[in-house]
Amino acid sequence: MPHTSTDDAFPVVIIGGGLAGLVAGAHLAGRDVPPLILDADKRWPGGRLAGGEPDLISHSGRTWSFKPDHGVHAVWGGYENLRATLSRFTQTRLLPSYGEEWINRWGRHVRHMEAGNAVRARWLPAPFHYLNLLLHPHIWANIAPWDFLSLPGLLVSIALTVGVDPIKEGRALDSLPMREYFRGWTPNLRATFEGLGVNLLAAPTEEISLGAFIAGLRFYTMLRRDSWAMQYFPADSHTSLIQPLTDHIERSGGQLLRGWTAQRLERTPEGWRVIAEYTTGERRAFHARDVVIATHAPGAGRLLAASPDTASHTRDLLFPPGLRNIVIRLWFKTAPPEGTIGGMFTGDFLPDNFFWLHRLYPDFIDWHAATGGSAVEVHLYGDRATHDQPDANLLIEATAEVQRAWPILKGQFLHGTVRRNSGVHTRFRVPDAHTLAVVTPWAGISACGDWVAYDSPALWMERSSTTGIAAANAILQRHGQEPYPVLTPPTPEAPARLLAGAIGLGRRLTGPLLRRRSPDGGPNAPDAGAAEPPAPPDSPTTDQP
Repeated sequence: MPHTSTDDAFPVVIIGGGLAGLVAGAHLAGRDVPPLILDADKRWPGGRLAGGEPDLISHSGRTWSFKPDHGVHAVWGGYENLRATLSRFTQTRLLPSYGEEWINRWGRHVRHMEAGNAVRARWLPAPFHYLNLLLHPHIWANIAPWDFLSLPGLLVSIALTVGVDPIKEGRALDSLPMREYFRGWTPNLRATFEGLGVNLLAAPTEEISLGAFIAGLRFYTMLRRDSWAMQYFPADSHTSLIQPLTDHIERSGGQLLRGWTAQRLERTPEGWRVIAEYTTGERRAFHARDVVIATHAPGAGRLLAASPDTASHTRDLLFPPGLRNIVIRLWFKTAPPEGTIGGMFTGDFLPDNFFWLHRLYPDFIDWHAATGGSAVEVHLYGDRATHDQPDANLLIEATAEVQRAWPILKGQFLHGTVRRNSGVHTRFRVPDAHTLAVVTPWAGISACGDWVAYDSPALWMERSSTTGIAAANAILQRHGQEPYPVLTPPTPEAPARLLAGAIGLGRRLTGPLLRRRSPDGGPNAPDAGAAEPPAPPDSPTTDQP
């Protein structure tokens, strides 16, 4: 029968051992405030960057072992706080990308183009650097003459991206879908940039709002050319990032308890009591002066709603739902000619992006050197119908798609794996007044994660790192310890700043006029308010393990 053991006291309890929780824990441990971290996974901490049992393949009289991955391989140009974390607590050295390939398919026609360097390395500055693609000879195989009719709509979209900052303004724009961005675009160009949005937000098109898409474009690519200067982990994300952070925390006196799920928070005179349950049903109470909530958004919502001391405020908050995605790895007996490490698919392709692992990780590099074979990883961010397909069907379709893109691989398939990531990947929602922030309504409780509000334009791993450091800093200050600097991305390029200033001035001048013309100064006035009224919370996704 479940039982409650003796209470234990810790200076800080961090709920969640994903990237955000480990970043917070590493910075606390680095200032001699050792945390206790509770992680629900019994064996592999790290959340969406966790490790797992290796994939084994027998080929040419030898058994090969390959470390698995949830699909996170690269660090983008604006990931300043993640890079600082790597520098402070790990020996990991990132590898530069030498280009990113876009592969477009319409029916039977497949076109390849190296777009990464073409966008960021030419003479046109941000925010007009995507026009550099017109100077690339391969772009003419991917566009038709009538695509130039999209130019006015493209320029309007660029102005919208530069002149509206959804995160800074706290405008989630939940009711506007991403397709509103592409008014006046031809289908060909729209499909290409919808593919870019799917890859930036790791979500199907119907799950991406206009605000989220603009925020992603601003952070990852539109304001600076070098924002899209990717660097790769030298090994799988668990080996490169999660394990070194865990080792640092434990060497510094912190603890990581695996298999424990927080069920309830209770306020005490000294701080908080965390009631947690082990995978066997055993229950245990942990006392802490400070608590950091570092779980995914649906988990945080359930925990706070189940705790009487936090439930009332929680009713006013929105917690973004989680999304599923699929990682498929395919091994072939031969390899295509040398090229980029990764890129994205657009148009009629089923997969959304790809990474050639035999050009990236040591275990796959050894495989290629010994056998001449190759291994590619593709990601699927599709709709429910895609996720509900059996593994065998997904393997067949993914293999066919890869062979369409690289015909040299036809008839060379050797092995494939399907890894289904459960629905804990955040559907990105621009943080607003209804989002849980690093500084929560409850004294002694901080929050961090890629969905948590903080004054930063960052997304995904960088938002996790930024909010993790900020949450640690709030506790360090209460302990009389020096906080760590929270870095910001580099400023936009000069033309982007000038254009943003001009659009901002226009909005300030026309805003009062539009509000006066609107009888209630409400939804017809673009600048009537920084935040939208709360929408009904989304229902959590039913996940497959």
